[in-house]
Order: sequence, then structure tokens, then C-alpha cells
Amino acid sequence: MNSRLSILPAALSLAAATCTPSAATNDGGTAGTAGTTGTAGATGTAGATDTGGVTGTAGAPATTQSVLEKNKNPSRDGHFVQPTLTKAAAATMTRSSGFAASFAGNMWASPLYVENGPGGTGAFFAVTTGNDVFALDETTGAVKWMRNIGSSPTANGVNCGNIHPLGILSTPAIDATTRTIYVAGAIGTSAISAHEVHALSIDDGTPKTGWPIRFDSGMTSGTIIFDPPSGNQRSALSLVNGILYVGYGGHAGDCGPYHGWVMGINTANPTQRGGWATGGQGEAIWAAGGMASDGNGVIAITGNRNGVGSSSHLDSEEVVRVTGMGTRADQFWPASWQQMDQQDADFGANSPVIINLTGATPSILVAAVTKDGYLYLLDAANLGGQDGHLLRYKMTAATAAMQIRTAPAAYRTAQGQYLVLTIDSGNPPCPSGGGGGKQVVGVRITPNPLAASIAWCASQGSGESTSPIATTIDGRSEAIVWYMSSGRLAGVDGDTGAAIYTSATSDTCSGVRRWSSPIAVKGRIVAGGDTHLCSWSPQ
Repeated sequence: MNSRLSILPAALSLAAATCTPSAATNDGGTAGTAGTTGTAGATGTAGATDTGGVTGTAGAPATTQSVLEKNKNPSRDGHFVQPTLTKAAAATMTRSSGFAASFAGNMWASPLYVENGPGGTGAFFAVTTGNDVFALDETTGAVKWMRNIGSSPTANGVNCGNIHPLGILSTPAIDATTRTIYVAGAIGTSAISAHEVHALSIDDGTPKTGWPIRFDSGMTSGTIIFDPPSGNQRSALSLVNGILYVGYGGHAGDCGPYHGWVMGINTANPTQRGGWATGGQGEAIWAAGGMASDGNGVIAITGNRNGVGSSSHLDSEEVVRVTGMGTRADQFWPASWQQMDQQDADFGANSPVIINLTGATPSILVAAVTKDGYLYLLDAANLGGQDGHLLRYKMTAATAAMQIRTAPAAYRTAQGQYLVLTIDSGNPPCPSGGGGGKQVVGVRITPNPLAASIAWCASQGSGESTSPIATTIDGRSEAIVWYMSSGRLAGVDGDTGAAIYTSATSDTCSGVRRWSSPIAVKGRIVAGGDTHLCSWSPQ
């Protein structure tokens, strides 16, 4: 159905969710504690369940076709097992006939997919900056239901920002067991009055009992007060062990008194929620790829501090583990954090990935990339504090900032472990030369001794810088890296970067926004753009 459904008449207060800091330290951003416990209504479980899309701690990729979060898996590896999508089949790709998935509004998120969706059939899910959520038939693209979560602000209320209207920007998260999609959006008219997190039935879009959760200026962490107008929710949502994690940063231009925040909500009892805030202003958590998880909370990365010059590290340029509903459990930051602050080389421009590197000690790693061109590999069990990295690898020849802003992906083949990402500039040391312009690069990571090097490069074109994903037919074989190149779908060999497929100019998918990623479903590659989804499949 296409009708606009009504939202809950009243949002819940966060007065009980105020966070209390632990003792102050010179690295700031002390962890808050969750709010007082209350009760919430039971969550409906209509229809059969679909428990796909879940992996272990950076273990084998999930083989289910459901895509329940950004980049498929909690590790954020963007690895999709597609048994029918061989390299030979990929070479025959074409736009899917009969699939016309259209909707109103601009889409900055990546699409999601549930195999057993409304009515027991498959459905794609799309969200817009107009605060609309759509469920779309997997075969025809027809709208199964639509829900508006509230008015989307025409401006944010502070003197910067470049996205208007400003509603839902981030990729949602889906709990297939309770058949719930969680979305976060800015609410207001001429300015942001609050940020809300909604829980909707994937079957018909109706709100779940006890939701939405409203984050406004009543949310505090010690002396830090959440400022809704200057806050921006760009980072993809994470659902880990029943806790929904929602990251916040600022708007383009870095205006207003914003901090980085990781909010945590107990989805079984949403009256239980809390948050951790960075100690310094401007230390945003904003990467579109969101936060990675190995099953123990989430790994987030913060940006640069506004008002540089302090000799004390607070929480800028930091890889941080947040557990529970607002406890900072571990962190890493490079000794060059002050220089990074001054150059706007924020760590937080890129999302982390959890990698299981067989043969390495330790084997579970966090791969984290900085905007100015460095790859850090960290021990997931001990992030290491200042300069506690296992490996630091320079991926670009230049030293300026603004080179890498992406959501990396990871996959393994018989030739080794790869991290794949996009580079906007900086002349990466490509094996065949010609590393200028926007590039997709495959970085091969090897154990014993731990090392990294760029194995291949492929041109991304001159359009918006999107993010890549990878497919294999069984978890290792027939690896293909997929990405959008100036609105055209491109697929390259995962070991060599050699071109396998590029869609025809007539098959351009318009309005694909920066840092978004396609998804792979049942041998199809599906990308989201403003007002539509685009699908390609083998002939």
C-alpha cells in the first residue's frame, strides 16, 4: 500500500537516560552509565522469522541472502556469498527487466533486504531524507508499504550543513527475529528540534510498542549536553546482542557545539538507554559505513577536534570500543593526533572493519583507515592506547588530508586476505602505475610478518566517491569487487583488479550518493539512488 501512515502521537522522554561520568582522566570522554530501568510493551513477532545475516566473531561470511545492516555483516566486511555470481556470469550482467523500484525522496543510505519480508516474500528497504521508510517488492519494485516517521527539517538550525531536507541519512538495522527495522532521523521543521530512533514492523510499517526514542538536550554525559541542531546522524546503525547503537557527529562545515556520541538502546526494553560522548568538541562519529562489531559492543572511530592546540588528548582521532549502553572499554589513537587535528585529517572519515587473518597472532584485527592515507591494523582484543598499532601502512604518496573517505570491505581468496577501499586522491602506489584520480584499491594483508601492500588499482571515474563490496561463490572463490562508477555498475577481479563488467551508459543509475554501497542478493547487484533502486543480474 502507498498511503502515508500516522506516527506515534508522542515520543518518550529521555529524562531517565541521563548519563553519569566516571572519574575524569586526561584523555577525556569518560564513559557514561545507562539510564534507570523501566518497562516497555512486548514486541510483536508477526509472521515467520528469518534469522539470516548474522555471523560469528569475524568468522565465515553469512550465506543467507538477507541483508540486515550496512555491508551485510556485523564486521562491516561487505562480503556477500553469491553461489551463482561467477566471473563468467558477471560478464553478462544487465539491468533487471521488470524491476521498477521508485519512491519519493533522496536516499543517502544503502538499501537493505529481507528474504522473508511482508507477506512471506522478499523485500528491499529504502529510507529518505524526507523521513520516509519504504518496503519494496523484490521482483517488481512496487511499494509494499511506506511509513513517515515525522517532519524532516528544511534546515538544521546551525550555520552549516549541505543536506536539506535532513531526515534519515543513515543505513538502518533490521532484527529479523522480531521482524523490526530500526531507523534514526532528525525531526523538526525549520530546524532540528530532536533526533528520534524508530522501531517499525517489517511487515506493515507499524510502530513497535515503547518507540520512538527521542534524543534531545535532556541527554547528558557528565557535563556534556547533547545538542540536537548541531548533531548529525550519518553513521549506519548497529544491532549487537540486543543493543541498538546509534552514532552522532556534526554537519559539513563543523559548526555548533557538537560532540561525537554513541547512544545505546536496549531493544527489548527501550526505557534502558544511555550514551558515551567524546571529551572534546567536534570529535564526530560520522562515517557512513557505521561501527564494526566482533560481538562485544561496537568499534567506532572519531574525527578531529575543533579548536586545536590542546596538549592533552581527549578523544579525537581515536578508534574506540563502546560496550553496553555507553561504556568506553578500550581505545587507540596515533601519536600524530595533534597534526591530524590541525590538517582536518580526521580518522572518523572512514568506518572500521573486523578481519579474521588466519595465521596471524592475534588473528582478529581491526582495520582502520585515516583520511590522510594511512592504514592501521589493531589487535581487536587490545586496541593498544597511543601508538599501540600492530601495523601502520601508507597507502598514498602525498601527505595532504581529504584523500580517503569511504566504507572499506574485506574478503579472502586463495591468494590472500584483502581490504578494498576507494581513494579520492594522493596517487596510491599502484603496481601498474597510473594511480592518479579516484581509485578503487585492493590492499593485500599477509601474516607472519604482518604486512600490507596495494595489490591492484581500478579507476572509479569522476562521479561521487562510493564504497565497494565483494562477492564470492563460496566464501573464497570467484572474488569480484563491485562499486558504482559515475552512476554505472562496475565489477573487477578481486585478485587482480582486471575489469569484468561495466554497465552501459544507458543503464546509468542516477543520484547515487557518496559513500553508499550496493548490495548483492540472489545473484543480483542492487544500488540505491535518489527516488529509486537499480538492479543488475546475469542474462
